[in-house]
Amino acid sequence: MPTRCSRSPSPAQSPSAKRIKLANGQAGMATTTNTASAPTTDVLIPVNDEAYPAPDAAVLKMVEEEMAKPIEILKTYERELDYENKLVLAPMVRTGSLPMVCRILAHRFSISDTQSQRLLSLHYGAGLVWGPEIVDKAIIGAERIVDPETGVISYTKKGGDGKPIFTCHPVEKPFLIYQIGTSDPELAVQAAKTVEQDVAGFDLNCGCPKPFSVHSGMGAALLSTPDLLLSILRALLSSTSLPVSCKIRLLPTQEPTLHLASRILRTGIRALTVHCRTRDMRSSVKALWERLGDIVQLGKRRGVPVICNGDGEGWANWNAIREKTGATSVMIARAAESNPSIFSPTGPISTMEKLIPTSFLPLCAYLNNHYSNTKFLLYQYKPSPVPISNLSKAERKNFSDGIARAKTTEQAVDFFGMTMPDAKQVGGQFLKDLKRTLKEREPDAYGADEYDEDWARAAKAAVPVVATAIASEQRTTTIPPHPTISDTKNIFEQRKEAEAEGNVRDAPISQEEVRQEVLDEEAMMNGA
Repeated sequence: MPTRCSRSPSPAQSPSAKRIKLANGQAGMATTTNTASAPTTDVLIPVNDEAYPAPDAAVLKMVEEEMAKPIEILKTYERELDYENKLVLAPMVRTGSLPMVCRILAHRFSISDTQSQRLLSLHYGAGLVWGPEIVDKAIIGAERIVDPETGVISYTKKGGDGKPIFTCHPVEKPFLIYQIGTSDPELAVQAAKTVEQDVAGFDLNCGCPKPFSVHSGMGAALLSTPDLLLSILRALLSSTSLPVSCKIRLLPTQEPTLHLASRILRTGIRALTVHCRTRDMRSSVKALWERLGDIVQLGKRRGVPVICNGDGEGWANWNAIREKTGATSVMIARAAESNPSIFSPTGPISTMEKLIPTSFLPLCAYLNNHYSNTKFLLYQYKPSPVPISNLSKAERKNFSDGIARAKTTEQAVDFFGMTMPDAKQVGGQFLKDLKRTLKEREPDAYGADEYDEDWARAAKAAVPVVATAIASEQRTTTIPPHPTISDTKNIFEQRKEAEAEGNVRDAPISQEEVRQEVLDEEAMMNGA
């Protein structure tokens, strides 16, 4: 039986609700199977669930009706992805961005700092890695550039400021999921076609609660426009050659969540990730693992793995999550952000003593990572606690001070006792060792690979895919416009609240900074 959730206010519910008159089978967006003789009733329906009838039994009947229908789009792929029995890396929100330019809009830009994080996560044991959410218009029309020395692939807009929209490396291709931020089926397909040759699968973001996603009809806003959500998935499934997955959040109550999940599972997706929090819940609130089990069971009936996201700490609570939810895979976000060795079956290693000097900095040096991004990640790698590290308080302060003083990659490398040539050599060897490790883990991952570790040749050998557009389905919902300058005050207040809670890295320096970031966002949304 599905989990019954109280209708009384709780952290899992929307902060407000509407009373909708249900009469003669019509009441706003609510639907009902009652006849014209049905009496008028006053039913409390949470805001995000108002498209569903209030009686729990009626919604559950809709779930079963949906599960009885056949899969909409049946496909086979040249290389199927295995989403089961894995710890996987979540789309890295803060570490997938350019911090010195855009902290509030962190989830909108990607450069090689997130690539380093993905490579490290794969090295330590991540089964799959999600790239950061990239808005459709941001990547469409981008030029693909291959670094002849390192093989790094950068997607950059012509006539722009030169900052790459997305970067990746051939070694991660068989394990890399590209996440799309979109509210338009046609644009979603064009975005997917742009990068199709360099990734292993696509994921539709239906869970990001950030203002710029929601106001543009993307991310968590798609939870309130399920018909549009489904049309995007169908478009991706019909028009791309790679497996498609979807990432959602819980709705305020259980039964409507199950109905939404049943509709998504029917499309033909290969995996469904559920962030076990609602759109309005903060990350400081405990994830609602107890609500995932019912969704997992629906997934099993369709043969679709359901991945649990929320409060994952690697192998430390792997068994607890699996026992509580029934999910076979767990997606890790914050824990991996502070120490990607969390994926290691033997447990995390010390960030300052081992991870940074032996792998992270050498990798950044070899990949020519911009130091502003390297330093941003260095700040995320806090000194590991006892017993992972036995550094004294003075030693921890020395590491923190040294990182703060370093202004270039050379200075950071020098602080950790290396030279740049040595660091680059170690970084290059790291990638070679990583590929051998991944081939041992999944022998068929790279296929017939004649290029071995010649990264530039491997990148250039990827078969280009011509982007094609498809006709958008007729929408039955209104997509709200993206925010304008008038929205900056509310965004600024939200970030000040985050700062008050101690989440300083998300807080802007000034309201003028927020204003500029909104301008940057508007330019990006327009494909500039």
